[in-house]
Amino acid sequence: MKISDVKSYKIGGRGWPSYPWAIVEVCTDEGISGFGESTPRDGVFEAINGVRKRLVGEDPFNITRLFEAISRRGAYLPFVSGIETALWDIVGKKLNVPTCKLLGGLCREKVKVYVDGFFRAADYRPEDYARKAEEIVERGFSALKMDIDGPLASMHRINRQPERADLSLTVDIVAAVREAIGYDVDLAVDTHGEFNLPTILRLGKMLEPYDLMWIEDPVPLHGGNIKTMAKVTAALKTPVCSGETLTRQGFRELFELQAADIVMPDLTYVGGMMEMFKIAAMADVYHVPVAPHNMYSPVATMASLQVCACVPNFTVLEFQWGDVPWRDDLLDMSIPIKDGFIEVPDRPGIGVEVNREELEKHVVE
Repeated sequence: MKISDVKSYKIGGRGWPSYPWAIVEVCTDEGISGFGESTPRDGVFEAINGVRKRLVGEDPFNITRLFEAISRRGAYLPFVSGIETALWDIVGKKLNVPTCKLLGGLCREKVKVYVDGFFRAADYRPEDYARKAEEIVERGFSALKMDIDGPLASMHRINRQPERADLSLTVDIVAAVREAIGYDVDLAVDTHGEFNLPTILRLGKMLEPYDLMWIEDPVPLHGGNIKTMAKVTAALKTPVCSGETLTRQGFRELFELQAADIVMPDLTYVGGMMEMFKIAAMADVYHVPVAPHNMYSPVATMASLQVCACVPNFTVLEFQWGDVPWRDDLLDMSIPIKDGFIEVPDRPGIGVEVNREELEKHVVE
């Protein structure tokens, strides 16, 4: 078997036109194709097309060698992710086994998810967020995440210093959601690194009574802020979760400085399935749980699922809610979710095929 082509598809999913879904297909001369997904950073489609000539004619089973060949020549790991994942999909399909069995086998037969985006279309006020949260819990989910940097102007000031009244409103919204769903449901919050250090420390203390699953990205990690993150993590009782914009080398420093209690590698960013598996193994040395970030298409969801199924220190996977109505139509089957868990398919590769007719409907320029 040889690689015959590498294709990329720019899909107008949630976030378009700010960022499209970057879906990758690797084709072979035996008619088996694999699919993956990359983080849609600027230049991703040009980069994927640029490495095509290096891959055509290669054996798709040589995943590590191909990964090293293109990443060592300067290919940005978020761009490599979709290709690497597609190769694992091909190998699983050729051997007729789910990819998770190639990564060590099942640790679990179903994967817990938390709903991100339950609050979409809600006004930024306590009663609206509480109502939306109740609706999700009634559907059987037992974990949710909400953004708390909010649509309020002061929450996005250039000096990262919001009004106290807006912080108080944010705390009131979290309190209302917690009261609505009770304390048997996990609740996380995401600040997207929007606040300065004194503000996030104050806000973190104000949120401690609500027994949060975590505070996500209390400070941004770019620009060498891992030491600042470590300071926040040490100061707060609520667990801190971070890492969606780190690759394996960045996670090393995060672990060494004990800068996060939970880590969230993103399969579309870190370099693919094996890289996420390796990061989870690094985290396990430090007894740190893994809760992968997952904000793009269902292709990334199903690929992430395969890794989550075989990682001992996995805890929960992000699951997008209410982003595009045709999400499940992009695959040849609906994502097998029940009572807040995705069942791990026993189908080969990442467990799904892409619906090409639906894919073509949503290709954008």
